[in-house]
Amino acid sequence: MDKSATSPPLLELRDLSKHFRSYWTFSPIQAVSNVSLRIEQGESFGFLGHNGAGKTTTIKSIVGLIRATSGEILFSGKALSSNEQREQIGYLPEQPYFYDHLSVQETLSFFASLYGIPYREQGRAISEALSLVNLRDRERSSVRSLSKGLQQRVALAQAILNKPKLLLLDEPFSGLDPIGRKEVRDLILALRAEGSTIFLSSHILSDVEDICDRVAIMVKGSIRKEFSLDEAASLFGTSFELVIASATPEQLQIADTVEQSSTETTQGTYSTLRFDTYADAESAIDEAKRHSIRIVSFRTVGRSLEDIFVSATEEAEARTE
Repeated sequence: MDKSATSPPLLELRDLSKHFRSYWTFSPIQAVSNVSLRIEQGESFGFLGHNGAGKTTTIKSIVGLIRATSGEILFSGKALSSNEQREQIGYLPEQPYFYDHLSVQETLSFFASLYGIPYREQGRAISEALSLVNLRDRERSSVRSLSKGLQQRVALAQAILNKPKLLLLDEPFSGLDPIGRKEVRDLILALRAEGSTIFLSSHILSDVEDICDRVAIMVKGSIRKEFSLDEAASLFGTSFELVIASATPEQLQIADTVEQSSTETTQGTYSTLRFDTYADAESAIDEAKRHSIRIVSFRTVGRSLEDIFVSATEEAEARTE
């Protein structure tokens, strides 16, 4: 049975809009325009867009840091307005701020008070959050002594301190090195496996593909595309990938207009070519055979999230020119 038919979504935005006033002319600047979304309980939802697209404004409207100009925000079918509702939401901002001289434990105790967690329950809540983010051994360390990756863990710990029904993550991988990114991604995946509902805004599309079930692409304040990642191939088509053994530049002219990458292995160097149509791929295969270039593999692949994102943003830009 369709879950949405029996219960309201955990989070629903209905025609949400937000405009600001220019400091110089006082003319309205539209940041978010008529955004409508439904996030179901237990879903992992990716929220994509360039800088300035309106993602953070939308998220801040949800958590109540700014007031939307118009539209509705519903939580479990009811207007999101009470402290009791907001206490069921965890929020990791793009640039979390902590008091440098407080310890990790003191920082989380401060946030526990903001969440309304009773004092007698704070110790247990902090201990559980630190265990989830693997920071139990650093609870007495000052926040300023921690690396960027560990500070991001503290930020994630405060976001899950109240065991939220909805976890809003705004660029959780910002400023992290590859190891820090993997650590935070693994933490989010663990929370997802435990049934948390995740609303993730990120520029790291490969991580969005790993974490999310469904995504929306925002361009200039509006939702341009919304789709399940499982449906991406059927909705946006496929491409064709040809891997060939090492060849001379002249021989590789068969692919001078397609996406191309090179990989070195212990068995030699391989070139991976990506074609939009089967006819182009077939022509390249014929040319490879004519030049006696060894064909390693040929397969059909779904459009990557990056391909879809670039296409959606370019289409939107073209319509506004």
